[in-house]
Amino acid sequence: MFKVRCHGRGGMGVKLTAHVLGRTAFYSGYQTQDFALYGAERRGAPITSFVRYDRKPIRERGHIFDPHALIILDEHLSFSRMLKGLENKKYSFVIINSKKSPDYFRKKYKIKQKVYCIDATEIALETLGKPIANMAILGAFVKIVQLPEENLKKAIRDQLKEVGHPEAISGNLKAAEKCAELIK
Repeated sequence: MFKVRCHGRGGMGVKLTAHVLGRTAFYSGYQTQDFALYGAERRGAPITSFVRYDRKPIRERGHIFDPHALIILDEHLSFSRMLKGLENKKYSFVIINSKKSPDYFRKKYKIKQKVYCIDATEIALETLGKPIANMAILGAFVKIVQLPEENLKKAIRDQLKEVGHPEAISGNLKAAEKCAELIK
């Protein structure tokens, strides 16, 4: 089972990130779970969302305390809290929405796992006209974990239509593609 924890703030699309990633994995033939944990339901409050996917039925429930991957949409959140549980995973990684280098985060927070950084906010501004980086960063994430990019595109289209934002599909698809191209 592959476990992902997403961190960000209210209004950044943290919950939607989990839904789209879960749908992408489902379209790729996996059993999936995705859900969010809210503190205060307000714009700017810290939010965590979770995704599990596996080829076998998923019987585990609840929060993910030992993720294989972290998606961090806001680099200004508490890293000591976000990194909990990751230290027990040998083959795990962190992807951070940031202009800073991976070495900056590895050194500052003593991260032993692979760290990827991409300025998904800037890419979202260029392609979508809004600083909402969630779909952009998923383009990079899907490339890293080798889920089919066409399934991410389908998930973005379907989810944005479902939540009533069809006008955002084109820009989000471009942002996801650009992040996938740039991630190393």
